[in-house]
Amino acid sequence: MTTIRGDFHAPGRSERHPAGLKVDPEGRLSIRCDNCDGPAPTPLDQVEISPRLGNTPRVLRWPDGAQFETTDNDAIDRLMQRFGRHRGYRILHRMERHLPLVLLFTLLVIAFVFVSVEYGIPALSRSVAETLPPEVNRQLGQGSLEVLDKTTFGPSELPPERQRELLALFREYTDRYPQWQIRPLLRKGNSIGPNALALPGGEIIFTDELVELAEDDRELLAILGHEIGHLEKRHLMRRVLQSSMLTVIVISVTGDVSTVSSAVYALPTLLMELQYSRSFETEADDFAYAFLRQNGLKPIHFARIMRRLEREFPDGTDDDSISVYLSTHPPTAERIQRFEQAEEKP
Repeated sequence: MTTIRGDFHAPGRSERHPAGLKVDPEGRLSIRCDNCDGPAPTPLDQVEISPRLGNTPRVLRWPDGAQFETTDNDAIDRLMQRFGRHRGYRILHRMERHLPLVLLFTLLVIAFVFVSVEYGIPALSRSVAETLPPEVNRQLGQGSLEVLDKTTFGPSELPPERQRELLALFREYTDRYPQWQIRPLLRKGNSIGPNALALPGGEIIFTDELVELAEDDRELLAILGHEIGHLEKRHLMRRVLQSSMLTVIVISVTGDVSTVSSAVYALPTLLMELQYSRSFETEADDFAYAFLRQNGLKPIHFARIMRRLEREFPDGTDDDSISVYLSTHPPTAERIQRFEQAEEKP
């Protein structure tokens, strides 16, 4: 009868007991130790055996939760070979000791991650998001306006007549997208200053500070077109889907992400998500350009208010490549240039 030395863990217990794993000629496994009661002899095919990975200990798990851990990998390999268990794991073990194959598979993993992140995830998330009705986006953002009103925004302080005038102007254009049930709103921006944002519930918020910064209401319409673009392109849903897919890829490549290691894996995930954010802003800019052209408005209006925003809040991205990379928006100067060049086209 073969005996393999290791440590035994009783079901549901963390205590480690030195023990011997005995294998009878029929392939039944039993545990013998001085200070514990091991499971009854169990056929080998009812015991789960972890695959061999380098010199890491092997773990054998019984149906009742008992475990036996051993570093005698060769003995476990002989046992499995003798009774015809998991022949494929022996092949994997040989492969992992073959350096050229390790390098090849490492390159394949890198290529898989690159193609998935650069092309696969954006394409798949777009496809899925476009099949979902707008109601799904609205449900996703349920309550977001209420939270922002409690934490960020204040009631608009624009004169009531000015508020009515602007909202009527915005609705003249938003009513052309009935599927999104768009509600233009005005709020005091407080800490976020001149800004506009589209919420998944269909609300598009303009802050008082942005209204005051604009010198022409057509500049606000240009911003409105940009925010409608976020809704029309389903950017929020795509962001949620892409974030989930990125998490799956990271876990698939690295294993379980937990404790300290999560900080290491979070950084590349963040950088990839920022890349997607910039892509969404570019798509929304493209939509704004088409929106302006379709409504007989000039692209220069978008460029003018963006240039004013740049002077008000310089982002420092012209000469700082790291800032460019970490910005969720394309550099402001680059966005302005696109619309100024578009103005020159017939």
